[in-house]
Amino acid sequence: MPDNVALYLLLVLALGIGYLLGRRERRRRPREIGMVAEDYFKGLNHLLNERHDLAIDTFVERMAVDNDTVDTHLALGSLVRRRGEVDKAIRIHQNLLARPVLSAERRTQTELELARDYLVAGLLGRAENLLKELAGRNGSEKQLAQELLLEIYQREKEWDSAVAIGRELARQDRRFRGQLAHFQCELAVKSLAAGDVRGAQAAVGKATRFDAGCARAWLVGAEVAYAERRYREVQRQLSRARDLDPTLAQETLPLYQNASDELGDQAGFITYLRGCLKQAPVLPVVELLAADVEQREGREAADAFVVEQLLRNPSLGGFVTLLNRLDRSGQPLPPEQLTLVRRFSVSLLQRQSSYRCRNCGFSGKTLIWQCPSCRTWGSIKPVIYSQKEDA
Repeated sequence: MPDNVALYLLLVLALGIGYLLGRRERRRRPREIGMVAEDYFKGLNHLLNERHDLAIDTFVERMAVDNDTVDTHLALGSLVRRRGEVDKAIRIHQNLLARPVLSAERRTQTELELARDYLVAGLLGRAENLLKELAGRNGSEKQLAQELLLEIYQREKEWDSAVAIGRELARQDRRFRGQLAHFQCELAVKSLAAGDVRGAQAAVGKATRFDAGCARAWLVGAEVAYAERRYREVQRQLSRARDLDPTLAQETLPLYQNASDELGDQAGFITYLRGCLKQAPVLPVVELLAADVEQREGREAADAFVVEQLLRNPSLGGFVTLLNRLDRSGQPLPPEQLTLVRRFSVSLLQRQSSYRCRNCGFSGKTLIWQCPSCRTWGSIKPVIYSQKEDA
């Protein structure tokens, strides 16, 4: 969090604390009111002098804990956690829980914040125990506790536990079904690695039932089918994965080619590649099709095919591929090939950003004085590609 934002939030909190202290201390004796005001202004002075740690300590130690001030304590705890001072956040929240005056609802809110502290600090065991207790209650914070538990199980790769929590969450929000599909894919991959093909098949089946549109489930399903030597099924599932997410086309190529080799179906593989070229003309697809063209029609036809495809979709990798194909003989390039290289270079350059914001990374082709993304003035500069960056 930037320092100016932290200062702003602390100032807002300080005003709120001052208001609460003023209300609370009206009934005290004048001498006590003076002591309270003195402590409060000490904290405010620390804050204005950018001694944030001392300001927070002063506010926390001086402000009484009850149901009226819990929100302010929780705000302070959240603020210091965001600033990376997790130990201090834990102390604030533990200090709250040590007070018997809290209502059940306020205690639950504080326990949830303490669990977040533990999670940020990497104390996953403590966070899990506290969140399990919160998730077992039927309060308003139950779903939040379950979502944090889900985060822990994903970090620790405890996929069975993640599935159990994910099922409960999916009853309230169907968006979790997509995550459940990935959890089942993880279990399938784990089963395959252990040689348990039947277990992997069962996990993939559950993944597609959770989310039939999960391309990964079909990719893993193809791996299971390959282990079972069902090569036509491998082709079918990989085609399904590609159709669901064409950006994954290149991930399907090795397994599809292996399955086609097992079937002696080279023509089927070429047909699949042509389908990939229409949906996702990525470099590996172009290179494999170029090899087929070269075998059938010769090198010049293959070079022409590569040039045609790469001019349509220029990329740095494509540029290197083009140079390698044109320079395989080791001889200087003739003028007509140099012309092709120049055309490709121009196409590639036209796709590059000319200006980029140094604050947030926003890029564009024209100079804009105020970044439309982060709203910073003067942060957009011309992009200068050095030899080191190109390498």
